[in-house]
Amino acid sequence: MFEEMTVSGMVALASPLIALQLGLAVFCTVKILREGTANLNKIAWCLIVGLVNIFGPLAFLMVGKRKDI
Repeated sequence: MFEEMTVSGMVALASPLIALQLGLAVFCTVKILREGTANLNKIAWCLIVGLVNIFGPLAFLMVGKRKDI
């Protein structure tokens, strides 16, 4: 199925996921730096958000963000 696909076709196919990942990472990083976190320090959450693809930002949004703001 993907044997005949060119590199530009693969990039076009993956571009929505790349945009989603980068958007979530930037959004969560800005939120971490401005508002702080609930249970880990800022550096740990920034590393998790930056290195654990789509699940890092989702984990931060579910358990890491502060509830009092």
